[in-house]
Amino acid sequence: MFCGGFVVVAALYVGIDRNEQLMLVAASAFMFLLLVVSLRVPWHRFPWGTIAFPVSVLLALAVLAHVTAEVTFAFVSLIPLTFVYVGLFHPGRAALVVLPVAWWSYIAMVPIFDSMAAIRLTGYGIVWWATAQVLAVTMALQRDLRRRLADDARTDVLTSLGNRRDLEERLSQARPGDCLVIADLDHFKRLNDTRGHAAGDAVLEKFGGYLAQHIRRRDYAARYGGEEFVLILPRTEPVQAATMLRALRTEWAEQATGVTFSAGIAVVTQGTPPGSALAAADIALYRAKDAGRDQIRIAGTPIGGTHLSAAAGTRSDDT
Repeated sequence: MFCGGFVVVAALYVGIDRNEQLMLVAASAFMFLLLVVSLRVPWHRFPWGTIAFPVSVLLALAVLAHVTAEVTFAFVSLIPLTFVYVGLFHPGRAALVVLPVAWWSYIAMVPIFDSMAAIRLTGYGIVWWATAQVLAVTMALQRDLRRRLADDARTDVLTSLGNRRDLEERLSQARPGDCLVIADLDHFKRLNDTRGHAAGDAVLEKFGGYLAQHIRRRDYAARYGGEEFVLILPRTEPVQAATMLRALRTEWAEQATGVTFSAGIAVVTQGTPPGSALAAADIALYRAKDAGRDQIRIAGTPIGGTHLSAAAGTRSDDT
């Protein structure tokens, strides 16, 4: 769009006849037509497809050079702009695709292509290529930094699991048939009071690591807050979730941390959306705590003689 507009405006000042002006306007109209067509193209499916933009500009300039005599040499400054575009939106190696077209356009645009022009073109080519490389590397670093910042904003620093913000987004994506688990370390406040917060942090970090090892690739784990953790287990039966938690409890006991955990399980259904299922899992956890801790309870299911309902309940902070 910019190049087409530049050509149209410049056509008023370069001292050409009417026919050449019409050719410049036609070339600009062609660029604008490509722009309109491009709005209908799903570019996300063709990551390299947008190379068509700088290539189209260079081809248009080369064609204009053949039909407007020496006038298009005034537009040679648009060539480096195409490499700026390549560097901003493509990997650096994409410049190698555009460079031969740029050379051809430059040769077509210069009035006389002699040895001096060849030397200039060689230097220009190096500068054009280097411009695209520097911009591509800079953009890659910025994208990587943005990705890492986004990951940090959604990751719990201590356990490397998801944090509360990330959990809320994942919960909104839960579907009927998914299983939600809330696990809570028993008597964790006592651990902090007797052995110090450093020891408590070490236990949290280790427990987070064990959770990450026991879940499947499609599963998700997050630190809910304090010593609470939430699991989202897609397409999982509550009994399967309980079996996994029992295996985790057995291995966790072998670590001799002196800290057990309790867990509540609930299922997302059509009538129980993720938020309600999480509340039901929380109530099941409360029942597990009330039954003596180091327990696993499924909401609405009798386990160990205790029937769990989805009724409201509260839990003391000192768990």
